[in-house]
Amino acid sequence: MARVFLINPPTDETVRTPLLSFMYLAASLRRAGHEVALLDASAPHAPHAHDEIVDRAMSFNPDLVGLHVKTLYVQDAYALAKAFAGRVPLVAGGPHPTVAPLEALAHGFDFSVRGEGEETLVELCDALDGKRTFDSVRSLVFKGNAGPQVTPARGFLLDLDALANPLDALELFDASWYGTAANTLVPAGLLASRGCPAACTFCSNNVTGRRFRYRSAQSIRSEIQELQARRGFVAFSFFDDSFAVGRRRMEELCDALTGLRVQWTCTAHPAHLDRDILRRMQAAGCCGVDIGMESGDPEMLLRIGKGVTVNRVLDVLAWSRDLGLHCMLNIMFGWPDETIDELRTTLAFIEQAAPLAAGFNARGVLVPYPGTQIYEGLHARYRFTDWWLREPPLRYRPFPSSWSLVEIKRAYADDAALARNFFAFSQEALTLIQLGLDRKATLTYRKLERPAAPGWEPLVPAAGAR
Repeated sequence: MARVFLINPPTDETVRTPLLSFMYLAASLRRAGHEVALLDASAPHAPHAHDEIVDRAMSFNPDLVGLHVKTLYVQDAYALAKAFAGRVPLVAGGPHPTVAPLEALAHGFDFSVRGEGEETLVELCDALDGKRTFDSVRSLVFKGNAGPQVTPARGFLLDLDALANPLDALELFDASWYGTAANTLVPAGLLASRGCPAACTFCSNNVTGRRFRYRSAQSIRSEIQELQARRGFVAFSFFDDSFAVGRRRMEELCDALTGLRVQWTCTAHPAHLDRDILRRMQAAGCCGVDIGMESGDPEMLLRIGKGVTVNRVLDVLAWSRDLGLHCMLNIMFGWPDETIDELRTTLAFIEQAAPLAAGFNARGVLVPYPGTQIYEGLHARYRFTDWWLREPPLRYRPFPSSWSLVEIKRAYADDAALARNFFAFSQEALTLIQLGLDRKATLTYRKLERPAAPGWEPLVPAAGAR
C-alpha cells in the first residue's frame, strides 16, 4: 500500500469547488487500496505558502507527492517542486506533462504521467510498492539509470463506467478551503464524456484527446441522485469538452435526466445542436449552453478547422433564444496571420449575433499552447518556443467574487495575452482586437441588465454606471 499526497499548486486561478480530476484520481487510488490525502492550494482559504504546503504534505508521511501542472502555471508548479528538494518522490500530471513530460523531470520531478492518470497513477503506486517494475507502467516517464525512460502509451480509457466513483473521494476536500459548510460542498460539475472528435488547430485538449468516449446515461443519473441525497445537489455544469456528440446518445441521456429537478449547463459544438436536441436538453434541466465559434470570418473558420458555418451558429443562437436557453457565444481574436479585414468581419459578426446571444465569453486572445497544431507549426517562425518557461508567466487578473459593472468590464476586456502579441500583429490589428474585447464586454453587460430571452432573470441591477 502506497501513501499518496495530491496537490493543486497555488496560482492566481482561484478555485472555488473541489477539482473533479483530483476526485477521479483519488477515488481510483483508494479503490486500489492506496492511502490518499490532498490539498487544493488554489482554493481561496487553503494554505498558499510553499513551506506550509510542504509541511502539510510531509506530515502525511507520503511515498509519493503528485502535482497538477498546467501550462499557464508551470512555473508555479516547478517552484513548488523545488521546495520539496528531494524529500519525497514527485510525479507531475495534467495537461502540461502530457505534452512535455521530459521537461518536468528537468525541474525536480521523478515521474511524469502522460494523458489520463487514473490507471497510470495506480500502477505507479504498485511499482513503488515493489509489485511491478516502473518500465511496465504505461504512459509513464521516469528517471532511469541511463537517463529518462519513456514507456509506451496506454491509449485512452474506454469504459468510463468502470472508473471509480469520484464521489468516493469528496470527503478528502476540506470545505473551509472554499469558505463553505461541509454538508454543502459539492463539485462544480460532472463528466458525461471524455475527448472531442473535432480537429481544431488551436485546441490543447491533450489529456483526453480526440477519441470521444462517454458514460452510460444511467451512471450519470445515479451520480446526480447520489449527490442530491448527500448534499442537496441542484445545479451544476457538465465539464465535457464537447457535450452533445451523438444524437441517439443525447436522446438517451436527456430522457434519463428528465424529472431529476436539477439545472445544468454545458459546452457544445454548434454542429451537434438543432432545435429538437436543444428542446430535449431543456426538458432535462439544461438552462445554458456555451458554444464555440471562435471567429466570425468564414475563411478563418476553415483555416482553424472549426467545422461550422456562420449561418449554423446564427441558427443555434436563434433556436436557443426562442426556447429561453441561455446561449453564450465564444469568440476569439489574434489568430496567426489574421488580417485587418478578417478582424473587421468578426467585429461585424459580433454585432449581428448580439440580439440572439445571451452574452459573450470573457477575454479571448489566442494563446499558442504546446501540443497544438498552431504551436508546433509556428513557434519557430514567431520565436515563442517554450514561452511558458522563457518568458514571465501570463497573469490574468482574477474574476471578482462580487460583480459590479466596472469589475465585469475589467474581467471581460482585460486580456494578458494581447500585450504578449505572440504573432507580431501591427498596432492597427492590436487596436481592433482590443475593440473586439471591449465590444463583447459591453454587449454582455446589456444582457446582464436586460435578459435576451423569456424567463431569464437580470443578474445585475440596471442602475449601475458604466
